[in-house]
Formats: sequence, structure tokens, C-alpha cells
Amino acid sequence: MAEPIPRWKAYALSLLTLLVPGLSHWFLGKRRRALLLFLIVAATFVVGIALKGALFSFGAPNWLYRLGAIAESGLGLPYLVGILASIAKLDPAESASLMFGYGNVFLVTSGLMNMLLIMDAFDIAVGRKD
Repeated sequence: MAEPIPRWKAYALSLLTLLVPGLSHWFLGKRRRALLLFLIVAATFVVGIALKGALFSFGAPNWLYRLGAIAESGLGLPYLVGILASIAKLDPAESASLMFGYGNVFLVTSGLMNMLLIMDAFDIAVGRKD
């Protein structure tokens, strides 16, 4: 195992994944893992958009959509850019579509996976795992 770094650096380093999925792993020297994780999260995000999923906002009309916003916000910068650029905006007419549900599952999953990557990078940085 590598030498653990101070906790404040581990926190800062692990939050880089909010900019680009897998970026923390890249800076920790886990280049292959970082690339693979980036591709998995990015593909999940793109498939979610392609299946007509929505990027939910925190001011969504019901509590389930707000929970979805919390999960999707785990993507960090990609979520913020998507919200600001109105990519995959919530369309009430589209919400009755079967693909809307599948797309949302992919988008929520990509956000939750990215949150797990943040925790994984922190564990690597403090020396809990390799």
C-alpha cells in the first residue's frame, strides 16, 4: 500500500471526482482504474440522456424527483452543466413514457456511482485500501 496522505488532502483529492468522474483515481496513480471508471459513469450518463431521462432540479414538483436530484447531483460538474444548459429538462409530457423511467434509472445510477467513487478515492488516499 502507498503511504497515506493527510486527511485534508485526502478530502480535497477525493472531491476532484465531482469535476470529472475518476479524476481522483487518476491523481492517486490508478490510471487504468480511473479511465475505466470514467467510461462506465460517462456511458451510464449518456445512455440515461439517450433514453429520455431527466436531470431533476431541487425545486422539482414532487419529493421523488427531489430525491432524484440529490442522487444525480453526485455527478458534480456534469450535472451542473446539464441543468444550466437545459439538457434533459423535465418534460411533463415525456414523463408518461416508459423510456423516461429507464432513462432516469440510468441517470440516478450514474450520480450514485460517482458518489461511491468519491468514497473509494478517499479510502485509497488515506491508505485503507489499495
